[in-house]
Amino acid sequence: MAAATVLSFVHRFLPVVLLDDMRRDIQVSDLEFSSLQTAFAITYAVTTITSGWMADRSNRRNLLVVGVVAWTLGSFVYGLATSFSGLFVGRILVGAGEAVLVPAGTSLMCSYVSAERRGKAFAITYFGATLGTSLAFSGGGFLLEVARGGNFSDLPLISGLEPWRQVMLLLGGAGLLLIPALLAFREPPRPHKSSPVGSGGFLELWQLRSLLWIALLMGASIAIADFAYTSWQTALLTREYGVGVAAAGNSLGITILVAGSIGAWVGGIAIDRVFKKRGKRGNPETIVACAILMGLAPLAIQLPFAWSALAAFALWQAAANVAYVANAVTLHNIVDDRTRGLATSLQVCLGIGVGLGAGPAGIALLNTHLGGNALGASLSLGICGLAVGTAGLALMLRSKLPKKTNLP
Repeated sequence: MAAATVLSFVHRFLPVVLLDDMRRDIQVSDLEFSSLQTAFAITYAVTTITSGWMADRSNRRNLLVVGVVAWTLGSFVYGLATSFSGLFVGRILVGAGEAVLVPAGTSLMCSYVSAERRGKAFAITYFGATLGTSLAFSGGGFLLEVARGGNFSDLPLISGLEPWRQVMLLLGGAGLLLIPALLAFREPPRPHKSSPVGSGGFLELWQLRSLLWIALLMGASIAIADFAYTSWQTALLTREYGVGVAAAGNSLGITILVAGSIGAWVGGIAIDRVFKKRGKRGNPETIVACAILMGLAPLAIQLPFAWSALAAFALWQAAANVAYVANAVTLHNIVDDRTRGLATSLQVCLGIGVGLGAGPAGIALLNTHLGGNALGASLSLGICGLAVGTAGLALMLRSKLPKKTNLP
């Protein structure tokens, strides 16, 4: 599952790395390229709900195989496209295929892994997302330089293609390696009875609404703050501290990979230990601790040193990844196999849709009201406010959970 997550994020972000070379080959405007990203996001959001519903009712392993085939085919279409319409179809296929991974993969993983060990399991898959994002930029850029040097000119099928196409097809084809690994899994039996015919799983989720809406809002709050902080971090370093764009990008890439990975793994171990001692109530307590660290991190932006801003961002990445893992485990301790896929899809849609939509825009709006030259203050105020909201939701959820629990 971690390998699948790595490749899905590589396929997701690789077009950004290949943009300039692709535009020289195919006449695509900035507006048209942004519409490709929009098409991916819309397709991903819509298909995620459908995939979640199907994951609760069908063979999840086979659903994952279909998703891998779809996003691999989409990368092939994108790499061979000769017009904007071909690029558009390719991105839609990638979005539809990747939308299967989280709901079906998470549901399958929770059937294999007991509640006492899910923290580490989620940490490994979150590491896949961090590594995949890093590899898309660093690995994609490296392979592009290798392709420009003619090093792939002897490879069959792709030897006569432009370098950007060679990279897209090579990394796109890597997805096919996942299929034998996925087919090696057995679809585990579901211990719970299926949802009543016609309910679609929504009836079961509605019965859990007093817990579910808090968990979903908590995940959205973390996502809003994370997208806001990460999206404006490069601008913060260049505007407030005079760091060059290249240096800022490299520093942030390394920080995300190292701090994010450490945070997710250490958090996964801690969450499992807290669960054994405190049961369901332990995860919200962990999120409260993370929210405190998340709120303290941007305060270091007020110091007049670039290193302090990077250190604050590293602390943020570590704390946010622990919070992400704790929130995911919390959600899946509330639901069961009848609705796990659908609940995951709702969490993904809310996190990406609201987080990506409101996070960066909210900081920009706050900065405008503060005069337009106070990005550091805007980030500190916005992130601290969201951290307080996250902690409040976590405490609210903790108060509603039973003190003792018996989970499979």
